[in-house]
Amino acid sequence: MAANDLRALVAYRGLLRGLVQRDLTVKYKGSVLGFAWSLLHPLVMAAVYTLAFRYIVKVPIERFPLFLLSGLLPWMYFTGALGAATSSIADNGTLVRKVAFPRAVLPLAAVTSALAQFALMYTVIVPTALVMGGGVSLAWLAIFPVVVCQTAFTAGLGLLLATAYVFVRDARHLLDVALQIWFWVTPIVYAASLAPPPLQRWLQLNPMLHFITAYQQIVVRHLVPSATAFALLTLLGVVSLTAGWFVFGRAQKRFAEYV
Repeated sequence: MAANDLRALVAYRGLLRGLVQRDLTVKYKGSVLGFAWSLLHPLVMAAVYTLAFRYIVKVPIERFPLFLLSGLLPWMYFTGALGAATSSIADNGTLVRKVAFPRAVLPLAAVTSALAQFALMYTVIVPTALVMGGGVSLAWLAIFPVVVCQTAFTAGLGLLLATAYVFVRDARHLLDVALQIWFWVTPIVYAASLAPPPLQRWLQLNPMLHFITAYQQIVVRHLVPSATAFALLTLLGVVSLTAGWFVFGRAQKRFAEYV
């Protein structure tokens, strides 16, 4: 997509905002507990994983529930955003065929909607930290640039997957399988340092490892990631977003033929 496409995207920011509001409204429409479900879901998952990995497998990690939630919530944001972005073009076929607007608004709205839910869900980290004795510190401010980098990385993949799904409908099924594998090679329920040294080197090739580790380091250890770590996260975000933007822009003229 050229600079003109970027300007058009900015011009249609009202549409982006409206789509995000629609997604959030539809998600909780008719629900008795409403947004509370978004808080209950990760808490229930955290309770199950804590039982399995802290008391059965006995993973030697202090304040395991806090460690787990600090990485599990960003992972849920990542997978939720990718899932919604992947089908965003194909699921809005009528809109794509009949209305002129920047097509990138659809996958980006899906990512933004997931980001809004993540921002609200991550608030459970504060009471968890207080209960577990970890507390809160100024180091937590470093979470914000990590979120920005992760959002850029996720948006780039979302644009790529939205493009792939228009032409190859198996892409969504492949994504579901890939995310299941990806979860277990990302140090969410275990620390990367617990893996055998040869495996640790391979795990470093996993981009999500660097994002999840940054969250865990900030929340659990109250340490701000190094400048090198932030540079890597920025690079991952920029490369992913640039690649997604380019591929999506080249393919978007043909979307109407396939949806």
